[in-house]
Amino acid sequence: MSAIPIPLPAEEPGPGDKIVYQPYYLRDVQDWAIQHERAAHTQALYNFGEWAMFALMWHIQDLQAGLVGRCSRCYGTSDSKQREVSLVYQQPTQNRCPVCYGTTFEGGYKALIVRPTIFSDTDESEQLQSRGVVHPSDLDVESTPDFRVRSGDYVFRTSGDRFQLRVPQRVTLRTGFAHPHQTTAAIGYNHARASLEDPNVSVAYLIPPPTVTLLSLLSTAGRTPPDFTSYEVVRGPLVPAGDD
Repeated sequence: MSAIPIPLPAEEPGPGDKIVYQPYYLRDVQDWAIQHERAAHTQALYNFGEWAMFALMWHIQDLQAGLVGRCSRCYGTSDSKQREVSLVYQQPTQNRCPVCYGTTFEGGYKALIVRPTIFSDTDESEQLQSRGVVHPSDLDVESTPDFRVRSGDYVFRTSGDRFQLRVPQRVTLRTGFAHPHQTTAAIGYNHARASLEDPNVSVAYLIPPPTVTLLSLLSTAGRTPPDFTSYEVVRGPLVPAGDD
């Protein structure tokens, strides 16, 4: 018994043939289409967005990849009591640690980068939760596809507000038969939900730069995009290696 591909329109198979509905060729990836859509998305960000700073925090995946170690202040040395307590409870020994910012990883953040960003509109509400009356403010955030957001990262806005990000989503353009990598097919990767952090209790406001410096930086005016390189900090890959 032979397996034969069936073209479209399908021909009548012979007796005993195994039918395999398979085309004669695989479509090539249309790189020009991806570049065109990326250019349109980027243009929208620069036309209707605003500057925002993203604080990409260290995560357990980075520890497993050998990119970062545990916090020297929260976890201490390998034979310290702090390390034993942290390992038992799987959390830092300090809630607002100025070294790891609650991540339990040395330095806290992997990168501080400035990107054009579009925020959705929202108004504060009032809710009664376990910690008392809070005023949650959730909105949607969209930015460029050249970095990866994970739940627990932060974005700092021109208004001085700082938001924690969660539920990031990927938007890719599939133009051919191939795996849609972020670096080759992403149009607008960083779509995420953002929750406003309380400046009185959140560790987000301990992350540099200070609010006054942040406002001055993100409020930079001009008809051409400024260079923020000297203000950015990059300690690791913006897109995880092997998952790009």
